[in-house]
Amino acid sequence: MDFREMTYITTVADCGSITAAARKLYISQPSLSYIVSKVEQDVGVKLFERKNYPLTLTYAGEKYVETARKILALSGNLRRELMDIGGGEKGRISVGIPTERAGYMLPEALKRFRQQFPGIEVRLYEANSDNLLELLGKDEINFYIIPRSRAELPEGVKAELIYREKLYLVAGPGVITPDRLKEGGSHVVNLGKLREEQFILLKKGHAIRKKADSLLKRHRISPEHIMEVSSCISAVQLADAGLGVTIVPERAVEVLGGSDRFCCYQYTDEPDVWDVNAVYKEDAYLDRAERHLIDLLKEVFGGNKRANTALADDRGVGV
Repeated sequence: MDFREMTYITTVADCGSITAAARKLYISQPSLSYIVSKVEQDVGVKLFERKNYPLTLTYAGEKYVETARKILALSGNLRRELMDIGGGEKGRISVGIPTERAGYMLPEALKRFRQQFPGIEVRLYEANSDNLLELLGKDEINFYIIPRSRAELPEGVKAELIYREKLYLVAGPGVITPDRLKEGGSHVVNLGKLREEQFILLKKGHAIRKKADSLLKRHRISPEHIMEVSSCISAVQLADAGLGVTIVPERAVEVLGGSDRFCCYQYTDEPDVWDVNAVYKEDAYLDRAERHLIDLLKEVFGGNKRANTALADDRGVGV
């Protein structure tokens, strides 16, 4: 067994098809079929159930792929560490990030990163939070940026705080009347009084959808009318037009001109926030370039440092 064979077998397992895997690996389908058969002959067991479609792993195949991923990850860590020793002037970083967040968070950081590491290619993978976690598990990305707490992440990954971000409830003018506000809080909405409203929610798989579903469940709200969208920015614009209410992160409001342009409310007595983290495998080696990019993101969004520190002091959490 060699690294190339391990890469081919794990790719077939990920794709569930030799044809799709061959396309991804840029080799012919007959060549890949021959390599898979050769590996099976070498190890003396079948790795795939070919009667199933998509292809499924046998028990032996599961063990092979599990171990192959670990070996390939160790090889990648060693390669990055050696590149660091050699100066780290060339290479590639694969970064995952939700689509809209890429335009908000990356331009300034990547501009400054390129000045420091002009020979490092940054390859972006834009997807929703669930898909990004899957890409990390398959080692297709080195790390990803996601607003999700450590408690919501699976074992085996590490979350490193970039910044803390407020969440808002956005509605159209006149939708949130005084009787829908909590007593003593001029901009704190009583979510329980919005049961009859249409909720504009991101499609499932997005971090903000998980957050919104959790809030609605906590307040025992089962909306009769839901409008699903793929964009937080669209959600803000639809809510502003009076078509419903939505819960979005601060960045979705900022890119449209800021909270002063819209009817933005808190729905908790203290501002609700979530952690925007860089997430990577616990056993991953972050090379000098990867480390620099994460630190740049912290620096670019360090304008919230005082607020973040205050929040951390209140919660007993380190920033």
